[in-house]
Amino acid sequence: MLNFCNFVAMMKAKIRHILSFAMAFLVLFSTLSFTVDMHFCGKQLVDFGLYKSAKTCGMATMNTTMGDQMDMDMGCCSDFNLVQQGQDDWKINLENISFGNHYFIATFISNYIELFQELNKIAPPNAEYPPPLLVQDVIILDQQFLI
Repeated sequence: MLNFCNFVAMMKAKIRHILSFAMAFLVLFSTLSFTVDMHFCGKQLVDFGLYKSAKTCGMATMNTTMGDQMDMDMGCCSDFNLVQQGQDDWKINLENISFGNHYFIATFISNYIELFQELNKIAPPNAEYPPPLLVQDVIILDQQFLI
């Protein structure tokens, strides 16, 4: 039985560690921001940039230098930008909390703190007096046994 209790305590500790690790990653990835920039020439990916802009293939500069001599359709190049904004407002705005919520929060915090305070150990009033001496065992004398 003792081994099973140790196993359960060990599993609780492992689950607590796994859950705290998962929550840390959840907070990390919910606040993470990133930008993906891609440049396509036709249907072919020319350049890919993570956290930076992608380099172009140079078709736009060719169009300005060569003028109308090019027969190609210059609308073949396209840019694709994906911006993922993370959450950055983790501060609690206390101005929007009503009086009832203030009262509840104050009560909850004070009671929560009192849970972890040690109670004063008061000795029972008869702690200084010894119990009376038994002359005979009453249970055996009357032969009243619990079955």
